[in-house]
Order: sequence, then C-alpha cells, then structure tokens
Amino acid sequence: MNTSGFSMNTSKEKNSKSSNRVKTFILPEKCFEKHVACAWRRGNTFTIYPRSQKVNKEPINTDDKIMKIRQEILLFMPVLRKLINESNGTFLSLQKAAEASNNSDNQVEFLKLSRQYRSIIRVCIEGLQEVVEKETDTLSKNSLKSYVTIFYSIECIWHLCEILYIDNVPGDVILPFLLEWVRFHFPCHEQVAAQMLVALERGSEEHPEYWDTVVGMVVQGRIDVARGLLKLHSLAETNEFKLIDNSLRTMPVYSVYGGISTGEFTIVWKHWQAECRSKLTSKSLSSQPKLELIMRLMIGEYAAFESIRPQYASWFDVLGGYVLFTSPWARRRDLADAACACAALAGPQPQTQLDVVVRALLEGDLHQVIHEIQQMSDNGWFATHLTDILYHCGKLEILDKHQTDVTRRLRDSLVLEYGSLIMDHKSLWSVGLSYLATCPPEGLRRAELLLERIPIDSEAKAIRIIDEAKKYGLLGVVQTVCSCVSAKQLGAGRVGGALAWAGRARSAPLCARAAHAALRGYCAGAALPAADMLLTAGATLLMDNTLLFLGKYCDFHRLYKSKEFKKSAKLLISLITSKIAPEYFWETLLLDTLPLLESEEPMFSSTDTYEIILCLELRSKCLEGEKAELLRLACVRNLARTALLDGEEE
Repeated sequence: MNTSGFSMNTSKEKNSKSSNRVKTFILPEKCFEKHVACAWRRGNTFTIYPRSQKVNKEPINTDDKIMKIRQEILLFMPVLRKLINESNGTFLSLQKAAEASNNSDNQVEFLKLSRQYRSIIRVCIEGLQEVVEKETDTLSKNSLKSYVTIFYSIECIWHLCEILYIDNVPGDVILPFLLEWVRFHFPCHEQVAAQMLVALERGSEEHPEYWDTVVGMVVQGRIDVARGLLKLHSLAETNEFKLIDNSLRTMPVYSVYGGISTGEFTIVWKHWQAECRSKLTSKSLSSQPKLELIMRLMIGEYAAFESIRPQYASWFDVLGGYVLFTSPWARRRDLADAACACAALAGPQPQTQLDVVVRALLEGDLHQVIHEIQQMSDNGWFATHLTDILYHCGKLEILDKHQTDVTRRLRDSLVLEYGSLIMDHKSLWSVGLSYLATCPPEGLRRAELLLERIPIDSEAKAIRIIDEAKKYGLLGVVQTVCSCVSAKQLGAGRVGGALAWAGRARSAPLCARAAHAALRGYCAGAALPAADMLLTAGATLLMDNTLLFLGKYCDFHRLYKSKEFKKSAKLLISLITSKIAPEYFWETLLLDTLPLLESEEPMFSSTDTYEIILCLELRSKCLEGEKAELLRLACVRNLARTALLDGEEE
C-alpha cells in the first residue's frame, strides 16, 4: 500500500514516529484472506481492518491488528504552533481591512499586514533553527533542516510577491526594491566585506575572497561598499583604480523624487555607459583584468555576467545587478525578460521549485505561482494566506478554461481546506473555525459538521465549543453538544449535570429522561439533584411535564424546609390534582401529605383532604397495606378537625 506523506501506527504502536518520505506498508496476508476493509475516521485519518467472516452464520473472532493511517501534519509540530496562532490574528485583521474597502489607506494596511506575515515566518524560521541546534538524532535533524529550507523559500517568495503585487512602488520603478530583495535573501560576501571594511587594512587584496567580494558588491548595487573595498587595495592610488572609482562614483541613480523624468534619466544613463565603454575600449584597464571585468559588468555586457555566474548558487544572485546595469528604469512588466536572461546565464540546468515560482512571479503568472506553492509540503499554510491577501488586494485574477473568473472560488477552496485541516487538531480547532467562518455559506456548513465531531472529553471543552458555535450562529451545534454532554452525564449517574445540560439543549426528550432519573433516584433514597438550578429554571420547566413536576416538587421541599407549611401544602395539593406525576412517584407524593395532615394546625382544607382520599382510592395499587391505612386515618382526623373549624366559622 502506497501512502504519500502518511504515517501508520497500530493499536500497539501509538507513539511511532511519522515520516516525510513516501512509505509502502505491507499488510499481513491474513488480512487479505479475510477481506481487508477501510473506514475513514475523523480528520486526516483512516483505518484498515480485516472484514469479519462468518462460518455457519457465526462470526469468527480474530486478534488481527487494526492499522491506523494518518497524514503527517507539519504545522502541528510544537515549534510551528506559534505560526498558526499568530498568522490567524493577521488573517482576521486582513478580513476586517478588506471589508473597509472604501478606506483610502486600505492598500497601506494590506502592505502592513503582509509585512506582519513575513515577520511571523522569520520568527518561525528562528524557532526551527533553535530546535535544529538542540536536536541530536541525525534523521530528525535532517528533517528539521528541510523544514527550515521550506520556510526560507516561503519568505523569499512572499517578499518578492509583496514587492511586485502588494506594495505601491512609486513610479513603478522596481529596481531599488529588487536589489533590496536580492541583498536580503542572497547575501553573498556580505560578511567578508564587513570584516575588511572594519579592519581597514591596505593590501586587502591578499584575502582569497577579495575580488569575489568586490564584484559581488557591484552586482548587488552596493556601490559605496565596492568603492570602499577598492580603496583598500595596495594599488588604489594608481590611474586604473582611480578610473574605475570615478566611474562608480558618477554612476547615475534614478529616483522618482529626483526631479527628472524616465526619458531624461535614460539619456544620462546611456551617456554614462558610453563613457564607460570608451574607457574599456581604450585598453586603459588592460593591466588589471579584475577592474576590466567590473567595467564590463557596468556596461551591461552579457558575457561578463556569464563569466561570474558560476560563483553563485543561483541566478537570483545576479538578477538585481543585471537589471541595474541593463535597464535601471525597468518596470514590473520588464522583469520577465531579465529573469529569462539571468536564468540562461549558466546554460540548461535542472530547475528547483523556487526557480519556477520566482520566474512565474516575475512573468506575472500568478496562476502558476499558486499552483506551484500548493505543492510545497507546508500543509497549505503558504498557499492559503498568500492567495487570500492577493485576492483582497485585487491583484489576483484566475480564469478557467471557459474564461470564467474563478478567483473567489479558488481563494475560498484554499481557506476551507486549511481551516478544515486545523480543526483536526485537539486544541487549535477554534483557529480553524475562524477560517471556515470567512467563507459563507459553505464554510459555516462545514464548520457545523466538524464541530459536532470534536471529541468532548470535559465540560470545559463542551462550554468552549458552545461559545464558539454561538459566536458564528451555529445553534444546531449548541443543541447537539448539550445533548451529548447531558447523555454522558446521565450515563455516569450525574443526574444534576444531565438536567442542567438538557435544559441548555432545549431538548424535551432529554429533559424528560433526566427528570425521570432524578425522581427514580429520589424514590430509591437519593437526594433531589440540582434543586437550586430548578428553582430558577423559569420557562425551561415548561418543555416537559415531568421536568415541570420535578421543579415544582423541589419548590415544595424548599417551602417545607423553610417552615412555610401552608404554602407547601397548597403546592402539594396542586401537584396531586394536576395528575402530571409519573406513576412510580405517586406513593412518595401521597406519603408527603402525612406530616402535613398530622400537624397540630390543619394545613389542608376539607376539600383538599377529599382530593387526597380520592387520589388514594383511584391509585390504590400505588399505595397499599399499612402505609395506605395510616394515610386514610390521617385524612379522617384532618376531616374531623376541619369540620369543627368550619362549624365554628358558621
């Protein structure tokens, strides 16, 4: 059996470690002989088990293991919990910002939230790196390192996407931001350059990485750093070095706020490059091949970039420099050609997933971008949040084969899948619920189904589920959860809790079951449960006659204990005449009249006493023998006293 990204454990191996790699599980032959079956469980789990066989219509008992197959969820690692929780807050803030679409600062808010996402990713990377350093197991350490690589790629792609599609770049001149992206994510030779500049030693060219560092600073557009490094060369005062330093110093830099148009800057730039080209053709730098290479890069010579490409791990490292020295006024739409040229510098090479995504971003193919990032093994976190912010920024437009706009459907499907995944976690399910709630109506329907399937192992969890369900108007879930808890409480013999939860569920059958259990328990000698709750239940008592009877009976006991005998007697007679008491409770109800009948002062009128006698005769099977005779005698005595009182009043 082949399960990609899944791990398996048996009933005896619950703590087995999961794996990232594809694994093949060989099922025991016995299972196949007995017809293997599969059943989906909650979340991303299914179970393989041998189907029971019957011989002579009798099932065979087997002790075969049940195999539990579950998908490994990278996001459920303890170190990544912070990523889920913090990104959830940013996601919800984004939904609020999107609702305020008429706000003029909306785009600024989107950029702020995008940077929050990147900050969260950076914290996640740092946390993973700390865990890597502490890990001693080689296999686990390698897995953690692969996760670090994944999230580095995620941050790199998000940053470039932010520059190209979320930020409002002034004048749409992308070069300064592109250079910043390259410097931040591909900081080649930065540490060496810093060390040299701090040391300020003349003759630094003796350092084995000196020239690579100088060229690297030029390619990254860090002209001041490159000039500083050149001045540390022992021949810095020669004409060749002064010539290159002057060319670097006078290099035009375009600025939207510089007061000149793009056309004027283009003229100045081409004039500067023509001067550089004339210096190169004059052979003034022939004695210094490294300076000559720098000059060739400055005039945008493709062969020069080809010659330095092997020094770098990827074509991203030279992308900023190539745009800087070939078209510093480039707009977003011009980056596709630059990316194509840089990717071809090292000839045909196998492409990584990062290569494909960055190329698609620079070419403006967001459909391809989303398709590729969905393949990343981060369980959909990246695809969901990036698609969501691009959708709300209005930068995403996905058409199907019929040229129908399916952008909203794509965004919702990713959010729904991610939310459903998070709801599978025992403590993060409320986070998943907040994602599903942003995709009505399907999200709320899915939330209702998933909430009802969350294992309820405590009353505190049940209350939390109810609170979340009420927040999103899922009243059906509230009733279902209350009903389940009430049934569990009743099964455990906690009748008071069962009554309370049945009342919350507003379920008449459950209220009736709990009330009957309470009354039967009282008949058997137990105390009346939840008396205080029943006294304040109000309209809830009207849901069922048995519950109403229980509530009034508790009220009778309260009055009796507080020595309000007249009121308690009146309430007891009303319970007798209402005839809503269960059949098994009539004996208890009739016997409750005895102390009141035998009191010194008559509590029951003659009419009330006749009602008791009538009830005793009609329900003779409920009360027989000595108890019945005692009650009859008490009724006769009470009638005699009430007759005398009635005569005195006349």
